Amino acid sequence: MKIDLDWLREWCDPQASDQVLADRLTMAGLEVDRIGSGEHGSVVLELALTPNRADCFSVRGVAREVAALFRAKLSARNPPATPATCEARRELRLDAPEGCSRFAGRVIEGLQGGAATPDFIVRRLVSAGVRPLHLLVDVTNYVMLELGQPMHAYDLARLRGGLCARWARQGETLTLLDGAEVTLDPDVLVIADEHQAVAAAGIMGGLGSAVSDRTRAVLLESAFFAPEAVAGRARRLGLQTEASLRFERGVDPAGQVEALELATQLIAGASGARAGPVVDSVDGDRLPQRAPIRLRRDRLAALLGLALPDTEVAAMLRGLGMKIRTLKTGWRVTPPSFRFDLDQEIDLVEEVARVHGYENIPETPARWSVHPAPASERQVDVERIRALLVDRGYCECVNYSFLDKETHHAFHADEPELELANPLSSELSVLRRSLWPGLLRNWRDNRDRGAPRARLFEIGVCFSGQTNEIIEEKWIAGLLSGDAVPEQWGEGKRPADFFDARGDVEAMLCLSSFTGRFHLEAAQHKTLRPGRSVRVLRDAEEIGWLGELHPRLADGGTETMPKVFALKLDAVRESRPAEVVRTSRFPSSRRDLSLLSPRSVPAGEMLEAVSAYGGGFLREVFVFDLYEGGKNLQADTKSVGLGLIFQSISRTLTDQEVDAAVRGVVSLLGKKFGISVRE
Repeated sequence: MKIDLDWLREWCDPQASDQVLADRLTMAGLEVDRIGSGEHGSVVLELALTPNRADCFSVRGVAREVAALFRAKLSARNPPATPATCEARRELRLDAPEGCSRFAGRVIEGLQGGAATPDFIVRRLVSAGVRPLHLLVDVTNYVMLELGQPMHAYDLARLRGGLCARWARQGETLTLLDGAEVTLDPDVLVIADEHQAVAAAGIMGGLGSAVSDRTRAVLLESAFFAPEAVAGRARRLGLQTEASLRFERGVDPAGQVEALELATQLIAGASGARAGPVVDSVDGDRLPQRAPIRLRRDRLAALLGLALPDTEVAAMLRGLGMKIRTLKTGWRVTPPSFRFDLDQEIDLVEEVARVHGYENIPETPARWSVHPAPASERQVDVERIRALLVDRGYCECVNYSFLDKETHHAFHADEPELELANPLSSELSVLRRSLWPGLLRNWRDNRDRGAPRARLFEIGVCFSGQTNEIIEEKWIAGLLSGDAVPEQWGEGKRPADFFDARGDVEAMLCLSSFTGRFHLEAAQHKTLRPGRSVRVLRDAEEIGWLGELHPRLADGGTETMPKVFALKLDAVRESRPAEVVRTSRFPSSRRDLSLLSPRSVPAGEMLEAVSAYGGGFLREVFVFDLYEGGKNLQADTKSVGLGLIFQSISRTLTDQEVDAAVRGVVSLLGKKFGISVRE
């Protein structure tokens, strides 16, 4: 927002230089982006206002702040009431008082054709970045900039009867001032005559009732629209207007008639027009009321770190337009009608701190006992998991928790969309159910910029369930693509495959001391390529997936198909305290078995069965060889080499004991899987 300093000083002159004024406003929370020059040589401040300071979207609002910060006097510039000089009037009805609880207006007749806008208005509009058009539009813009009350002027000859504020009818259309025709939803507030909607309330007027140089009589509108009745509607219509900016944040519900009087004074003075009586329709029960707030003296001192004199605190709050009643323990404070952001005691503490000056509050070292939380061995630290993946060449990504409907459908076609009620954009309208869409987008962005080799991971929240019962759960997911190792002379090029991804997943699972509880099981997943996907189990519970992305999702050839994994973070982190295990000082014995197995039997199931059998002295079992497709093997058979390590903690095992254990293993595999020893 741009403020002409000459205009501001008419309301409040703090006797401070332009730079000091800008610095003090910035320190008080009204950040000044820069000090510039207007087209007519005036000094202009550009303010970056936060949404909670709706009261400062006007020259008078900023002047109130300046007066409070510099203990300066605020000019009493309330416009005098303009007496009615004609009888013309139109009825103004409140058909939707929950959206519009105050609707003021008056008819102005006898406008002179081609009446010029006064020079001082033109200069100030230009300084504020507003393009002058003609008298009626310029005056309503001027009043909005000075008082913060948006207004609208309707060509009286183009209205049918009086006006009412109501909700739009189903399928109702309106052609806006910019020529765009929009279809209005039933939750959009409109201003309508007896025939049709003539404006989108608080957003933009309609073309059908627009004023021009040929207008001879107008109906000026000055209304209060509830913020919740305007919020989001302008964006839904593809608009962002100065009026909607103010109404969404809240305008003063007591300033409508004042704005009407100022506009009447300016229009009549420039064109010699005649004004009708003011019509002010009010639903007092629906107008916002500022409830009193109790400010405790001790609480104020505790939060500020210093005790301010009662008289100084009261003067600060009165300077901000608040009504003060002194109590034994503090004050009873009623905020002014234009301060929508004050409703709790802490808000008043912040106001006192701002006006007193944050820089004037002494630094006081905090005193408290620090008790660090004990480190738990029952959970793997998330930073340890991050470090492991980074050590293995991964980069962490941070993506939005939202995605577009098209991407959601591609990954979760059979699951309902968890839509946001008020999304930032159509690309961020649905809660994500998986981390994979974001990682896939990151990979594509890098690939399209000449970096096809990717190792990416993300830790974030995913959502599941239905719209009425949304479940949040943290996951860790990863994606790898391109060459298995960076280009080098010591190792040839090889594309990363499923087993590279599996190795990274198993490395994460090995951080837990429950390694034996995790299993990989071949299964089908709609997002992964058939035959190249497995589910990750902890005991019998599914905790994630690992595999190659389905070709319909990756827009490259099969050689660039990314491999992905996703695991529930809590399941990966679960651990148990370390246990001390004695190391045997006696030699171990190794036996190798060459086995003929049906191809349908996974090697993992063989290892699990042998490990569970144990035999008392079995310390380790592993696959050291796999052979398929040879001419000496049947088509449905494979050769598997198993290595078995036997060892006792108390003595050296005899050959007879080891051989007996091996025979037990062979017998078990034969009975359970139909596996035999290869001759």
